[in-house]
This record gives sequence, C-alpha cells and structure tokens, in this order.
Amino acid sequence: MLIPALTLVLLGLALAWSVFSKGGVWPQDWDVTLCAVGFISAAYWLFTRSIRRAPPLSRRLRWPILLLLCYLAFQLIPLPIAMLQAASPARAQLVQSLQPISPIAWAPLSVNPPAAVLALFTIAGCIATFFLVRELAWRWNARPWTPLLPLAAIAVCQAVIGLLQAYGRSPSAGATGTYTNRDHFAGFLEMLLPITAIRGLAILRHPKTRSELSAFPALAACAWWAISALLLLGIVYSFSRTGFLVALCVLFFVAALSVGPRLPWRMRRRSALVLIGSVILLAPFIITPAQLIERFAAISSTENISADTRLLLWKETLPVISEFRLFGTGLGGFESTFLKYQATSNSYRVEFAHNDYLQYIAELGFVGAALLAAIVIGIVLQILNGILKLVDEDRRLVVVGCAGSLLAMLLHSLVDFNTRIPANAMTLVWIAAVASTNASIAFVAITPQPASRKRPVSLHDQGR
Repeated sequence: MLIPALTLVLLGLALAWSVFSKGGVWPQDWDVTLCAVGFISAAYWLFTRSIRRAPPLSRRLRWPILLLLCYLAFQLIPLPIAMLQAASPARAQLVQSLQPISPIAWAPLSVNPPAAVLALFTIAGCIATFFLVRELAWRWNARPWTPLLPLAAIAVCQAVIGLLQAYGRSPSAGATGTYTNRDHFAGFLEMLLPITAIRGLAILRHPKTRSELSAFPALAACAWWAISALLLLGIVYSFSRTGFLVALCVLFFVAALSVGPRLPWRMRRRSALVLIGSVILLAPFIITPAQLIERFAAISSTENISADTRLLLWKETLPVISEFRLFGTGLGGFESTFLKYQATSNSYRVEFAHNDYLQYIAELGFVGAALLAAIVIGIVLQILNGILKLVDEDRRLVVVGCAGSLLAMLLHSLVDFNTRIPANAMTLVWIAAVASTNASIAFVAITPQPASRKRPVSLHDQGR
C-alpha cells in the first residue's frame, strides 16, 4: 500500500495548494495544481499493475464523461462561417460584425477561446482526480474513510484560520479563510461538515471485539464531532446566509439517513427525526451571532424580493441561453456575452450568473448541459442505490456522508458559483469519486467472472 498512500498524500498536497491559494481562482496558482495532478496520475498508472486496478467505470458514467471532453474540445475547433451560421447563428453574427475590421473565414463556437482552453484543462484535471481517487478508494476498500482524511485535514486548517480572522478582524468582517469570498469559504466547509459528523457515528457503530471495549472509540467519536463543531462555527462566522442554511439542511439529511433507519419502530423513527429536526431548528437561536442575524434581517426587510440583484441577474441570463441555446457560448464565455443584456450593477463587471445551473446551460448549451447532467444523475443514482442496498453499515455511512456533501453543493449552487471555484470543484469531484466507488464496490465484488479469466484479486487482498 506504499504507492496508494504516497499518491493520496501528494494528491492532498496538490489540492491544498489550490485551497490555500485563494481557492485556485488565479490561473498561475491553479496551473500548479493541474500539473501536479497530471504528474501524480501518470506516475500512479505507470507503477500500478492492471490486475490491482479497479474495475472499469460503468457505461452510463464512462460515455458521458468521454463525450463531455470531446464536446468541450469541439467548441474550440475553428469552423467555416457557413457551418458556424448553421450551428450557432448568434456566434456567427458576432464574427460577421468583425468583418469590416479583420476578415475572418474560420471561427470556433466558443466566444472566448482562451478561457475555454483553461476550462477544458480544469475539467480534464477534475476528471483525472475522479479516476485517481476512485482507484484509491478501491484499493482502500477495507478502510473506506481513508481517502477522505486529506480533505478533513484541509477543512480543519481552513476553519481555524477563519475563526482566527473572525475574532481578529472587525465584528462585521467575518471569516473567509484563505478565500476571497465568504460564500466560497463556507461552501468548502459545508462539503466536509456532513462527512466529519457522520464519521463520529460510524466509529461508535463499528463492531467491536471484547479486547476493543474501551473508552477509545468514544474519545475518537467525540474528536470527530469536535471537528464538526469547528467546521460549523467556521460557517457561522463566515456570515454566509446560504452557507448557514445549507449546513443545517445537510445535517438533518445525514441524521435522517443514519439515525432513523436503525430504529426498530416506525413511531420511534418519527420521534427521533422530529427531535433531530427540532434541535437543528433551535440551533440558530443558540449559535447565530448578531452579524448573521442582521444579514438575514436585511432580506426580510426588503419590500420586493425581485429587487434582489441575484434574481435580476438570473432573469438577464435567460436571453443568453435563448440566443446560444444549442451549443452555448463556450466555457468562460458568459462574461463577454452577458454585457449585451446587463442592466443590473452596470458599474460592475459581471463574470458569473450566481447560479451554476443557468451559467452551465448558457456556456455549454443544451447539448453540453445534457452531458453534464447525465454524469451528475449517474453518480446520484449510484449513491442512492448504495444507501438503500448496502449491508456494510460503515460503508453505507461513508456514502451517506458523501451524499450530504453533494447535496450541500447542489443546494448552494442555486444562488452562487461554488463549482466555478477550482479548489471547490476538485473537492466536490474527490468526494463524488469516494461516494461512487463505495456505493458500488460491494455489488462489483460479487459479480461472477468468466472461468477463462485469471482469478481476480479479492477485495480483502486489494485492501492490503
């Protein structure tokens, strides 16, 4: 297990570099992480025998991933103007408007090719991370929590930095960690919050022998719950309204899926869920600082919610989607095309729609958005299947915790652009790989193999 352990450490350091470099928002910082991921992936595949590798990814995930990469490359291929006119009339019109200045015979679908190239490498780096973490999770099938430890360590450091900022700055500044935006800092922590919370429960539920009956499991569980409290305080003192609400939602989600099914009677399960929900609803009145309450009050005092800037930005994004409906503007092209319709915050440059769903549809078009949705839906279905059918409780809790992380990002993406922050996107992909592998590993293990093939390495052997 030397190579997997070394790979996990190096991959964690590569992610940590981007997290502590303002989330990797500057290309010169993010390029370091991408290069590191490329070298680590190449070294792992070169020095690992094929017999010890995980089974191939299912077709419903493998083909959408491959087609998405091909589609992003297709957006960068120069096309004749006549073909461009047929594929994307709006893009052809932009090119033709430049003819008096510089005659152009060929042009790509992407409105901003340099930004699309960087986005293509970002997507490729995230896909490489997904496959590499998937391999590591397969190798550590006997220790399903191990691949998540680097993420938890990074999150603890971020939470500590954030709390030091909250107590060292002015009362209204809040915590941002090494990020430039409170919402992206909260978005990173809320992905790790359900995992650390459920880890403590998994330790207590782990079957113990007579020699293991000691206070150590209880102390270890309390340590993980202390980490969860630290992450929750980091989210609270970031003063991110969405981050705080999402954190409460995912805590209830993982509690409902981990505590409720273990209780024998339906009435007892309902009572437990009501109790958990009541505690979560009362938590804001206990731990919420005055500054966060004031930020919520600012929303409730608004007479017309349609005046909120985000809602106006979403409304102004719809014409961009309509104009580039089929193939989109290309990743990174939203900012350029949005200027035509921008009527909100005219004194500011709008780079993001503050809704990842709308922006991905605008930049990828319906074709690319369908491929991305197929990947997300495929992973979600794997996770749901694992939650419902896994017998190994420890592995099922891993999947539940990761499901809470994915839910947190899916909810937060409705009002923000967390997945456009490279470090947060790679963290999300890392967690998705762990969830997907553990959700399907038990079912892959019992799949019969043809007699003509060599005996596959057992799960027990692969976990060594």
